[in-house]
Amino acid sequence: MRCRFKRIALGVALIGAVSLVTRADTDGLDRSRAILQQVPHTARPAWLDGNPHAAHAQAQALATLREAPSPQPFAQPVRDPRRHYVLYASTSLGRDGLLRLFEAAAGRDDVLVVFRGIREGQHVQDFIREIHGLAQTLDAQKIPPIELDPTRFQHAGIQLVPSLTVEAGDRVLAKVAGASDIAWFETQLKNRPAPEGRVLDLGVHGDTHAIAEPDLIEVMKQRMAGIDWAAKKRAAQAHFWQKAPLLALAAAAQDRERLIDITVTAPRDVTAPNGQLIVRQGQRINPLSQLPFTQRLVVFDATQPAQVAAAEREGQAVAGRPVTYLITGMDRDQGWQAFNALEERLGKPVFLLTAEVRQRFNLEAVPSVVEQDGHRIKVREIAVARHE
Repeated sequence: MRCRFKRIALGVALIGAVSLVTRADTDGLDRSRAILQQVPHTARPAWLDGNPHAAHAQAQALATLREAPSPQPFAQPVRDPRRHYVLYASTSLGRDGLLRLFEAAAGRDDVLVVFRGIREGQHVQDFIREIHGLAQTLDAQKIPPIELDPTRFQHAGIQLVPSLTVEAGDRVLAKVAGASDIAWFETQLKNRPAPEGRVLDLGVHGDTHAIAEPDLIEVMKQRMAGIDWAAKKRAAQAHFWQKAPLLALAAAAQDRERLIDITVTAPRDVTAPNGQLIVRQGQRINPLSQLPFTQRLVVFDATQPAQVAAAEREGQAVAGRPVTYLITGMDRDQGWQAFNALEERLGKPVFLLTAEVRQRFNLEAVPSVVEQDGHRIKVREIAVARHE
């Protein structure tokens, strides 16, 4: 059985430093959103592909975003463009009445059964289980498609059940209340031409019942109207920093420089669609020769004043290349207040270090500075205690 509840989907992913770091933008909840949304236009070298921690980050992003209201609780439905029948149902028809509806639609791919909502105090999953259990009494091959879609009731102007319509895409061509016999309906339509541009309304033919379930959209609106969104927003802001994925690294014990060769060996031939050989098996390739790493990454623990000062010096000491600040620690209790102060001091956006960036550059201690040196990546660790 196909039971669908129309919802807005929130597409969420990590953003990047070198397209792979997490950033806070400028204000409150919007910053919580931006810090975990994808920036699709940022160029990324191929050697940074693959993020095994994306699922974890997405789960945290969704947890934050669920604290905020969605501007449109129901997505615009996509209607079947074919000519098809819709049987409008309600639990007010009782078990026998619903079974008759299901049997009328059984085994047909051009018939849809629709409910307007769920009963007062009922959960959606309980409603689905109830209807699914009733439909299971039919032959498994004849169970009709069943949807929970209040927008159809609104669109067709359905106030009584059972009601039967014939529709095509977003157009309601004809309707009748009190009937579920599709063959009889078709006969009536042949004898009554549809008015130009209007719905052919055959009125009431048979017993009807009031719809037991309130309009699910109206219920959602009422519930949303009763929510203190300002309080939700404040809670989401505070909640973000309590769960922000901060990756701690040890403080550098000594000044140290390491060079990382990112040259790779092609495991097989790589060819273009036209068969032209691009890379030969066994050929060694350094991505930096094709896509230079133009940034300077400054990685530090924002809870350590000496590291913050060192990061500020390193950011100001370079010219001609962009600087990206990545933090491994932040005062969670101070939250946005501390973060705002840090960005103001550095004069640039600040990002959270991700596990992938740490792994790609083999970061072991902070503060560290990462930048290109010839055809290799240089990682420079700074022992701040020795420079004070």
